[in-house]
Amino acid sequence: MKKEKMEQANYLQQLKEWIDLKREFDIIDLFTRLHPADIADLIDNLKEGEKILLFALLDVEKASDVILELSDVSREQILEDISDKKLTEIVEEMESDDAADLIADLPEEQAKTVLEGIEPEDSEEVRQLLKYEEDSAGGIMQSELVCVQEGATIRDALQAVIKESESDEIENIYNVFVVNGENRLIGTIPLQRLITAKPNTPVNKCVDEDIPSVNVDVDQEEVARMFEKYDLVSIAVVDDYNRLLGRITVDDVVDVIEEETSEDIYRIAGLDEDDSVFNKPIQSVRKRLPWLYFNLLTAFASVFVIGFFEDTIKMMVVLAVFMPVVAGLGGNAGSQTLVLIVRGMALGELTFENSKKALYKEILVGIANGVCVGIVIGIIAYLWKGIPILGIVLCLAMVLNIFVGTLMGTLIPLGLKWFKMDPALGSHIFVTAFTDAFGFLSFLGLATIFLRLLT
Repeated sequence: MKKEKMEQANYLQQLKEWIDLKREFDIIDLFTRLHPADIADLIDNLKEGEKILLFALLDVEKASDVILELSDVSREQILEDISDKKLTEIVEEMESDDAADLIADLPEEQAKTVLEGIEPEDSEEVRQLLKYEEDSAGGIMQSELVCVQEGATIRDALQAVIKESESDEIENIYNVFVVNGENRLIGTIPLQRLITAKPNTPVNKCVDEDIPSVNVDVDQEEVARMFEKYDLVSIAVVDDYNRLLGRITVDDVVDVIEEETSEDIYRIAGLDEDDSVFNKPIQSVRKRLPWLYFNLLTAFASVFVIGFFEDTIKMMVVLAVFMPVVAGLGGNAGSQTLVLIVRGMALGELTFENSKKALYKEILVGIANGVCVGIVIGIIAYLWKGIPILGIVLCLAMVLNIFVGTLMGTLIPLGLKWFKMDPALGSHIFVTAFTDAFGFLSFLGLATIFLRLLT
């Protein structure tokens, strides 16, 4: 990995020198030796004008691979400059699912021009894919596949694989799909089984019963879970009548996993999934400011609580020193639980059916952690300030707030899921706001009660 990074840095430095010297033939020669993903990494690290210049030097076939590997910012910059003619040629080289994804991000007029420019058959395939929801099985599937009729033999299936391989129409053939006369899926034959079977064997006798299919409307997260559960490299996509529509391959699922993971991380933090470190400042401000305003609104709950106990703080000013400790540890406890719950939901491990077990477990964890931390912080406060009541109040408040933080870290994502919202959507903001407010309420409330009892 270190060696690869050094090579990439050397290539980048060399490219910049060649750009300054206008040595385009040297750049083209370098690109013929590099993988499209490596070329994309190099382009991503250049200035906008340099990106456009280098992309223009790529031949159409390589450009169709490189543009898919670029960051969103680089791709947007290049698409703004590229001609419709060149873009149409690039799209024609792509597999149907990649072409559909790229066209979906284009302005309406440009997308229409590109669709009209590519081959009618390819255009129809892409139009069909664009009808499906972006985050569904239909939205990530590709139309290119190898299928044979149920009456065919293994020899027929092998010939179909060879024919498609020679035509370069289909990449990464993992399975052959068997259908009946109405194009309904009978089953799937892995390539390995196809190679080892006797040539005259009927294909329907070689179908692997353990390989499932997926409905076209299933969410892409569920598709990713199926790949993980059944160790798949490819899966057939069917409609409600079990008619074969396309296939999803493992490289598409890797992209889904990355996308869904990033989306959950962004949403927990209250960020738009389209935000990026390379976005223009004004774009990032527009995407982040609404959540900051919402966070500001929730923060007033804590301000209100503190204001309510203003007299108590005046009586015992030392309370203000420990207030951030109570709120902070409660928030951390809630965040720990929140991450586990959201991850469990994303992986399909946690459902409403088994959520009670998870809730009871987290309650016990919250109580145990609260007691352990509360005793320690209570002793520290007593030894530091020499005030017994402060140690007792701080210990009890810590127990309560860590327990409540853990409880909210479980209930908030479950509640969002119940209302059919993304469990990760701003959950961290809700949990933090609640634990801050409750932490101050419990700490200052207990202090008020104890002070009144002693006076």
